[in-house]
Amino acid sequence: MLLTCYNGYMASKDSPSKKVLISGGGIAGLTLGILLKEKGWEPIIVERDTAMRTEGYVIDFAGAGWDVSERMGIIDEIRKVTYQVDTWQYVTSQGKPYISLSINDIRKVLDGKYTYLRRSDLENILFKRAQEVGVTVIFGTTIESLDDTGKEVIATFSNGKKDSFALVFGADGVHSNVRKLVFGPESQFDKFLGYYVAAFHLTNHKYDVGTALNIYEEPDRALWVYSLSEKVLSAMYIFRHENIGHVPPKDRLPLMREAFRGAGWIAERMLADFPDNEPIFFDSTLQIVMPSWSKGRVALLGDAASCLTLLAGQGSHLAMAEAYVLATELGRHDDYTAAFAVYEKTLKKAAIKKQKEAVRFAKLFVPSPKSSLPLRRMVEKGLFNRFVFKYLAKSLAKSVIAEYR
Repeated sequence: MLLTCYNGYMASKDSPSKKVLISGGGIAGLTLGILLKEKGWEPIIVERDTAMRTEGYVIDFAGAGWDVSERMGIIDEIRKVTYQVDTWQYVTSQGKPYISLSINDIRKVLDGKYTYLRRSDLENILFKRAQEVGVTVIFGTTIESLDDTGKEVIATFSNGKKDSFALVFGADGVHSNVRKLVFGPESQFDKFLGYYVAAFHLTNHKYDVGTALNIYEEPDRALWVYSLSEKVLSAMYIFRHENIGHVPPKDRLPLMREAFRGAGWIAERMLADFPDNEPIFFDSTLQIVMPSWSKGRVALLGDAASCLTLLAGQGSHLAMAEAYVLATELGRHDDYTAAFAVYEKTLKKAAIKKQKEAVRFAKLFVPSPKSSLPLRRMVEKGLFNRFVFKYLAKSLAKSVIAEYR
C-alpha cells in the first residue's frame, strides 16, 4: 500500500472506505472521532486553532451529555473537574444575593447526574480520550475545498495537500466552514437572537465573589462570574446588540466596555481591569436551522447543524448526542445514506424544539429594556422555589437519547 505523509498523518492512496474526515476539534468533533475509532473507522480531525482552547464559558452538564459520557466511560473524569463553587445565586448592584440555590440541591433533583464545568474542560477530557484511542488530530489546518465524487470526497487542505475520504463531517461550529463549502452561505441558515456573548479569565484580581456562581442583571445586559481559584475569576458577559456580524479580536474589549458603560456591581470595573492584549471568547447568539443535516457523503453535527445558542444551555449535550447517534448508526448500516437518515430522524425534531425554547429563555438570561427589576426579581423568586424549580430542572435536563440504544 502506497502511503504519503501529509502534515503529520498518513494518507492512503487506496480505497478510503474506512477513512473519514472530521472538521472541528471541539466537543462534537472529538466525541464523534472517539466513537468512530472504537467502531473500526479511521477518523482524521482537522482543527483550525493551533492547540486546544483554554477560554470559554461555564456550562451545566446533565441530560444527554451525561448519558453519552457514561456510555463512553468518561463520566468519572468529568466528575473530577471541581471549582470552589457551591451556590448559584442572583445578586443586586451591591453584590447581595436575593436568590440562592445550592449546587447540591440541583444534584439531588437530578439524581446526582449534574455538574458544571467550562467548555474547555470538557474538550480537554475528550481530547485526552481521543489520544488514548489513537484518533489523529491535526491542529492549525483547515479545509479549502471538498469534491464529492459520489464514491469518495476529495479534500484540499490549507497546506495545499489533498486526500480522499469515505465520508466528511462538519463539526466546526456555528460558523462552519464545511457547511459553507457544501451547503452554501451561512446567511441561508442563521437566525440572530439579538445578543452577543463574551467570556474571559481575570487573574490577580481584587474582587471577592465568594464560592458562588454570581449572576448580575440589568436591562439589556448581564454578568455571570465565579472563582476558578484563589487568584482567577471566570466571567461571562451577555448583552443585547444589533447584529454587526463577526467582531475582530482587537475590537471586542472596546465594544464590551461601551456596552457595559455605567453597569453596576463589578461588571464595568472588571472590564476596565482586563488587559487589552488578552484573548476573549466572543460570539453572537446565532441559531442554525438546516433543511437537511447531510448532503451526499457529507454530514453536519453540533452547532454546524443545529446551533441552539447558549441561551438554551444544552448545546454541548445535543452535540454529544448527535455524535453518539451518528456513530452508532454508521456502525449499524452498510449504507451511509441510511445511517444519515436515521441520525436526522432521531434528533432533528428535538433540536428544533430546543431552539424554540432558547428563544423563550432569552428573556431569562437578559432583562428587556422595559423590565422592572423589582418585578423581575419577584418572578425569579417564584420560578426558583423548590417545587417549580424541581419541575424545570428535570424538564430541561431530560436526555434526548434516554430511550435510544
